[in-house]
Amino acid sequence: MRDALIHRRTILRGAGAAIALPWLEAMLPRGVMSSACAAAFAPKPITRVAYLFFPNGVNVDAWVPTSDGQGGWNASPTLMPLEEFRRDITVYRGLTHANAAALGDGPGDHARSAACFLTGAHAKKTAGEDIRNGRSIDQVIADGLESSGVRTRLRSLELGSEPAMTSGDCDSGYSCAYSANISWKSESLPNGKETDPRAAFDRIFGRRDESPAETAARAHSRRSILDGAVSEARKLMREVGTDDRARLDEYLEGMRGIERRLDLDAASALDPNEKLPDFDNAPRTVSARIDLLGEVMALAFRTDSTRVATMMLANEGSNRPYTEVGVSSGHHEVSHHDRNPEKLADFAKINRFHTERLAAFLRALSRTKELGQPLLDSTIVLYGGAINDGNRHNHDDLPILVAGGRARKIDRPGESGRLIECAQGTPLCNLHQGIARKLDVTLESFGDASGVVAL
Repeated sequence: MRDALIHRRTILRGAGAAIALPWLEAMLPRGVMSSACAAAFAPKPITRVAYLFFPNGVNVDAWVPTSDGQGGWNASPTLMPLEEFRRDITVYRGLTHANAAALGDGPGDHARSAACFLTGAHAKKTAGEDIRNGRSIDQVIADGLESSGVRTRLRSLELGSEPAMTSGDCDSGYSCAYSANISWKSESLPNGKETDPRAAFDRIFGRRDESPAETAARAHSRRSILDGAVSEARKLMREVGTDDRARLDEYLEGMRGIERRLDLDAASALDPNEKLPDFDNAPRTVSARIDLLGEVMALAFRTDSTRVATMMLANEGSNRPYTEVGVSSGHHEVSHHDRNPEKLADFAKINRFHTERLAAFLRALSRTKELGQPLLDSTIVLYGGAINDGNRHNHDDLPILVAGGRARKIDRPGESGRLIECAQGTPLCNLHQGIARKLDVTLESFGDASGVVAL
């Protein structure tokens, strides 16, 4: 049988970008005609994982969903924005991060919770350079994928809406590195994160051999980073069939559409009521920034630029106001509600705002197709934080849910999703191990795991 017309690993290269092709029928060996044969040669669905973190805990009364009596869940006020995805979501109760507690170290629950979220480790209390934490599960999974032969442009992608910090005292003697990062490459090295959606896009698709001067010249002339690669793709379209041309056109238009939105947002005037510190190119609103970061993450998955990603919706302990939803007081301030009805109401509004950002990300995954299926089906999304009640700073019965992953046969038998009541005190790391297994990464142990929570 002859070679395929196009090699599966073909890369479109232009003056500023390098883009992997989606799967095309032209990648099948020549002579494969029947649909049955084509199915045998088609690639298996790729599994990705995304971790979305929110800070400061929740208004518990507004967060906790009720059981529908059949294993599913009825939406609470905070989870209402996820109604359209309920069949794709499992809500967990009873999960705990014991190592986010003080354990004799005194105040600092915010810093410890972010540091512990994906590591299960108890961060060393220091505001100096001698920071120590555990490696995070996203990096362990990236290691496992690499050892199995998976090679992507980025081994992992780290995003966030507030700056990554590596020094300073942000919480009662704990380094800002703990509060501002959830992805840890090593015990003493957080990965940092990209906060500008346009810069994240350029990092994913930009050519590594493009010099800073070439990048600056291209940006100044407003040329698309994709121009050269798109030109190559147009030539390729003349060599493939009608279905493949449609796939290529949809694929490229999806990238160009997001790039155009990024350019428009970068050029828009800032709303002074929503201006964030240290951002030179912030979109008008916090929601626009976070949703664009989510779109970029979905595109990174779609183009197989990475299979592992994290996003911090805000840094732990953040005191950002959310004027978009009518909250002028700071997030951290209202999380210390002391049962004050006005603060509780504002806290619930912020919690729901973050849930809406998750819904926007799930929507981006759902409308993107791969091998005829929504990208959400092949992506496992863990959403939550490592503080339960923002007023108490407790780290048990954490607000955690998992969305997507139908292609990996995650068990949700009904249309109402699934509500899983774990035994109180079950380590969140048990769920981290369960997610790793769905990506075919089996761990002997991780963090303080005592077993595996199945998905």
